Amino acid sequence: MKTLLLGLLLAFGSLCSAGAIESLPSPSKDYHGASLHTLSVEGQTLQVLAPKSARRGRPWILAPSLYNLESMPVGFMGRTQLALVKDGFHVVVAPLGNTFGAPQAIAKWDPVYRDMTEKYGFHAKVSLMGVSREGLSIARWAARHPGKAACLYMDKAVCDFKSWPGGKLGTGKGSPKDWESLLPLYGFAHESEALAYAENPIDLAPKLAADGVAIVYVGGGKDDGVPVSENGARMQAAYAKAGGVFKMILRENEGHHPHGLEDPAPVVDFLHYHAFGNPERIP
Repeated sequence: MKTLLLGLLLAFGSLCSAGAIESLPSPSKDYHGASLHTLSVEGQTLQVLAPKSARRGRPWILAPSLYNLESMPVGFMGRTQLALVKDGFHVVVAPLGNTFGAPQAIAKWDPVYRDMTEKYGFHAKVSLMGVSREGLSIARWAARHPGKAACLYMDKAVCDFKSWPGGKLGTGKGSPKDWESLLPLYGFAHESEALAYAENPIDLAPKLAADGVAIVYVGGGKDDGVPVSENGARMQAAYAKAGGVFKMILRENEGHHPHGLEDPAPVVDFLHYHAFGNPERIP
């Protein structure tokens, strides 16, 4: 009996060791009251903003950028990231460059998700945030990974690349240079293939809604770069049809900039409420 008990204890100890959760690497530095860590995942350099006290369940945000607090276009987004850290989230920054949500680019987030959840013990449901073209990356990654995304914060974000950079939907002015760059990243031989592509965020909205991915979208009523009528409003309509959770925050008198809200509380509250993929507010 003693031998059996000892064997069970040793086996249990081995399992615990194999699944041990690592601490974020040191040294860290202070970043406006948050702890900023740098780590590497399969050749990618990541930055992680860590709270002084993580919320139960270790919720986290994945973002393509650490937004500069001193920059007028994205300063409010930087303030939002710090507010999320203060609320107990970890914010993981994994840049993808100017890649428009292309398949090979967003695949780089797969090992990031793996390490954050398995190695560092972050929650299995991640939330994602992004501005403008970053909307393509966060929504497309979430759709490729059912069950892994809880919610998205999309700020004046592209939901259809035919709108931006394409400029093909009638309202948005587009960006011909960026449109030319997008085509080879997706492997399109001709523009006609891009126009027929059916995996933009707007196309994936029913799939995201069915997976329970909640979305908060900030739109600008005077945005002529990424018009809300061609992007966020269409996403909202698709979500309503699919019975998904979608909150639109429309800034009637704003253009494409600034990104973010001066008071980030509505966004932080939304992410806090939906961070675990269900309508339970877990303190």
